[in-house]
Amino acid sequence: MLSRTALRSSRLLLSRTQQAQHPAVATRTFSSTAAAIIDSSNDEFMTNAASCNYSPLEQFLTHGGDDRSLIFTDTGTNKYHIAPRPIASDAIFRGSCTCNAPTERGYQAAAQLYENTISTSNDLDATLKEIFENQRDRIAKCLELPEGTEVVLCPSGSDAEYIPIVMARQLIQNPSRKMKNYVTQLKEIGAGSSVASGGLYFSTHAPLTGRLSEEEQNKGLKGFATPSLEEISIPARERSGSVIDGSQTITDMAAADQDSYTLLHGVFGGKTGLRDAVMPGSNDSTMGIIDACQGRFSLEELHGWLANDSVVLFTGSKFYQAPPFCGAVFIPPNMAAQLSQLPAPEPKEMFDSLSGFVTDKELSPCLVNSWGPLLKNSQRNNVGLALRWEAGLAGMEALSGTPDPQRVQAVEEWANQVTAMVQDESAYLDAWCIERSIISIRLKKGDDGWLNMDELRNVYRLMSLDLSSVPVNDSNNVLQYAVNLGQPVDVAESHAILRIALGSESLASYIQNPSATLAEDQTAVKKLAAVAKY
Repeated sequence: MLSRTALRSSRLLLSRTQQAQHPAVATRTFSSTAAAIIDSSNDEFMTNAASCNYSPLEQFLTHGGDDRSLIFTDTGTNKYHIAPRPIASDAIFRGSCTCNAPTERGYQAAAQLYENTISTSNDLDATLKEIFENQRDRIAKCLELPEGTEVVLCPSGSDAEYIPIVMARQLIQNPSRKMKNYVTQLKEIGAGSSVASGGLYFSTHAPLTGRLSEEEQNKGLKGFATPSLEEISIPARERSGSVIDGSQTITDMAAADQDSYTLLHGVFGGKTGLRDAVMPGSNDSTMGIIDACQGRFSLEELHGWLANDSVVLFTGSKFYQAPPFCGAVFIPPNMAAQLSQLPAPEPKEMFDSLSGFVTDKELSPCLVNSWGPLLKNSQRNNVGLALRWEAGLAGMEALSGTPDPQRVQAVEEWANQVTAMVQDESAYLDAWCIERSIISIRLKKGDDGWLNMDELRNVYRLMSLDLSSVPVNDSNNVLQYAVNLGQPVDVAESHAILRIALGSESLASYIQNPSATLAEDQTAVKKLAAVAKY
């Protein structure tokens, strides 16, 4: 590990490095100001980004999310050390499993939408309605969703958890019936997912209403966090690091409770890429929910879940590298047809809380007639969500022409090669877990075991900086490169891990030019070993 002196000196580099990472972006200007589109004076996200001299587009890329997207004014980045602009051309990005800076492709797509449509709109409510409808159609086309599948847009994968709860209430048409929401892979799903599954706020901010009072946070969402909803979480692993079969556990627990309506989660790729053994389907007393928010699945797998009447949670801001964050809920055809015939569920106060996350504009057709009137608000317009989804769709559409078998083969080849690179640095690194396009790495702590969560948080931050001024031997000349990895995960009592994750942009790069992409991975691995060494 780097010494305390080196750590202190590197902290001074943080703001300068992040602000200089993409000098070409800093010179870009836009014809309209953010204030001309919405009243941004009371928007904490826009104000913070503006104070760091981000352009109106970049300010909006942070708008309409939660505290994870908030820019810190002392660093110019969010909590993941990510800025709302593309990274420098010589920087390396392998953090798609956590939080993405906009890709150049995604940034340009968002800029075009902003300049040509949003900034010139005379009716933002109507404009966003058209944009979201277009984006839902394009998501369906990219993923070849079966006819009748519907798409609800939402600010993130964590927010997406609220949608199935309200859908379940609508399906059972009984507000007093007990509902149990079973969640697997605790600690390897998004930190807010299990909290949201219990009808509670998972952040200090709601995307459309801003900072929450302490009382609001403690009480939870009105109509959600009632005695009739109970959330039960199953950890992903034992403290030894061994995997827990959460699928079997929740299946057994649900079978023992015949009185409750159950929501059963199956996680298809948590933080380390871990996949549950069973992806639950739906029936009259159960809603199967597939957490596929990482986006690391084949079309065949996705279509199988929908055929099994499972609700699928998805994001464009993990594998597909949209900036933080943008989510979606896929409603299977049979369920969509059923929901379209049912009135809005009770208690209606659920929609007072839900309106802090979505409006009628983000809804799919099967929910418009029932939920739409309760969520309609022409003054709440999530411009940021539209821009982030546009950036994510740029990544999705760029890969949509690559057949699934070719993608699967490329991911397998890449993972094998990068795993070998990590194992070549076995004096300092260990490829602890390899799951498709995510390689989880633990770092040695001298002769005294492995680095823990707190220690890896420092490593994660240091990897994102130019460390060339740190006085250590850099024989491989790698410390100068800013490398964004996946944030640390606490997987065992003995150690935590960092992750190298392939995203849509790096996969496309690998398919086109494997040697150049692997050279970047080699630099990332060498720098990680150097930081671990010192």
